[in-house]
Amino acid sequence: MALLERLSQHTDLTDNEIRIKDYLTSHLADIPGITVEQLAALTYTSHSAIVRLAKKLDYQGFRELKLAASDSLTQQLISLGAVDANFPFNPTDSVTTIAKNMADLTSTAIKRAQAQVNPHQLETAAQMLLDAKRLFFFGRGDSQIRARSFQNKLVKLDIFPILAEEYVDEKWVTTNIHETDCVLFISYGANIPEYAQIMTFLKKNHVPTILLTGNRQIKQTNEAQLTIVSAQDENEDESKIGTFASQIAFEYVLDTLFSIMYGHAYTRNLLSQRQTATMLNTGSLFEKEE
Repeated sequence: MALLERLSQHTDLTDNEIRIKDYLTSHLADIPGITVEQLAALTYTSHSAIVRLAKKLDYQGFRELKLAASDSLTQQLISLGAVDANFPFNPTDSVTTIAKNMADLTSTAIKRAQAQVNPHQLETAAQMLLDAKRLFFFGRGDSQIRARSFQNKLVKLDIFPILAEEYVDEKWVTTNIHETDCVLFISYGANIPEYAQIMTFLKKNHVPTILLTGNRQIKQTNEAQLTIVSAQDENEDESKIGTFASQIAFEYVLDTLFSIMYGHAYTRNLLSQRQTATMLNTGSLFEKEE
């Protein structure tokens, strides 16, 4: 049963619980990114009142209630006509229909990712990446393409990440990662045995780690210091045309991380870009047309 439906069916709520219910109902899109302390302040209630309401709704606590809010937002998006993430078009569809479906899929995937991400987690991840002496990225297949795209953007911040699996010697690279570095894992299913082994090794050596995944269940069991979950309605097996939705969502999350990092020193970064552009257009690296 969806969160809003559970809220509507309860008639035995206290005055405090009614205020929390009203806020949840009218600000559903804000709930996935809010903390229990913030919600308590906004509703003039308390941490314990929110937890009691969550348990009255048959959730284990506020965290599970937030996941339910995210699911409710997703269902709203689907009800507005979102396409199937696994098969976004049919063999008889026209080019116009395929183009529209792919546009709808892109929009839905981004909206769903936005509803799921926690602003505090994004800020923490951005700071971890900025504070690190070196960055190492782990990602395979489509996820490595996302890692390369993120790597390319960070060059504009004078940051040059290392793709740990570029030459298929990730374990050798891992032994040379230190606690002053930071490691980003990108894996939708997060079910790669080598990653679990590497994360355990890095945790033992006090290396900061971030996992970007679409697997909600992995959050409680993995060894990453920070886990960002962006789940889409994609099958984990091969029964889909492509990984469109998950990769769109990952690109959105990584673009947002880059933007947060850029914003930490916006003026300095913008000035640096302009100086670089000037050198390329007028300096010794400028190539005049023959």
